[in-house]
Amino acid sequence: MPNTIGNATLEGEPHLATSEILLQTIVVAVDFSPYSRRALKEALSIARCFGSELLLVHGATPAVYGTELIPAECFDVELEAARARMADLIAEEPELQEFSHREFVAYARAVDLVQQVVSENRADLVVAGSHGARGVELLALGSVAQSILRDVSCPVLIVGPHCATEAHPFRAILFATDLEASGLRSAQFATGLAERFHSPLTMLHVVQKNSPKSEIQPELLEEEHARRKLFQLLPDDLSTYTAATVVVEHGKAAEVIPYVASSSHASLIVTGFGTNSHFGHHVPWSTLSQVIRQAPCPVLSVKGHFA
Repeated sequence: MPNTIGNATLEGEPHLATSEILLQTIVVAVDFSPYSRRALKEALSIARCFGSELLLVHGATPAVYGTELIPAECFDVELEAARARMADLIAEEPELQEFSHREFVAYARAVDLVQQVVSENRADLVVAGSHGARGVELLALGSVAQSILRDVSCPVLIVGPHCATEAHPFRAILFATDLEASGLRSAQFATGLAERFHSPLTMLHVVQKNSPKSEIQPELLEEEHARRKLFQLLPDDLSTYTAATVVVEHGKAAEVIPYVASSSHASLIVTGFGTNSHFGHHVPWSTLSQVIRQAPCPVLSVKGHFA
């Protein structure tokens, strides 16, 4: 049941402070698929809001057949082909000329190269596309998007297969949290973006059925307790800039989150990503994987606690 807030404070309760969000450098993982092209368009929309520099990254690897050694000439040909495809991609996106941008094409695992570029350039955000593979296909082929989520330290925005194109990426924000293991930094991101862009904000906690957490902290299953925790994540002055709605639902988070995103017309889902959180599992049936696969908008995953 949702609660819409005019004044987000609860008297006597501590609240999380607003954090200014600056996305000055954005890394875009490029594999030349339609999904990474969607990711690039999303990155362009975000860069327009922040005046960001865009770093386009592609890890080139040659096709391997059997166990034979690959001639050095094949590496050179593959690398030149990748550079040519990057040049074509840039030529096909004239909007890129409006922003400072650089390209990084090298022989490396995509995740390793993305991490290197993030570290060397102190990037604020990584944007990647996801084809939404499931089951055996994902286990067999792996997922660059999920590897980036696991290994890259800065926030990661995944553009899933059902994301609609948005002129304003922060038009309406859904923050989904487990209230425990996913950390507070993600709440700062969600509220900071909502404040900066005057975006309607929905704060969502899903009480999971048959959750093992119920044996440890049964009070988290009480809706009033969950609402109080959600209210504490709202900065005292947020109502000056936008409206916030607190929602507590029962069910499977992987199903409820995309549904609430759709019903609230969200243009962005923000989640925390902790090693002990159900958002932090790296198997194809995990909550985060399913949310990305079904979500009608991009999913921003933020690791860790606030500074």
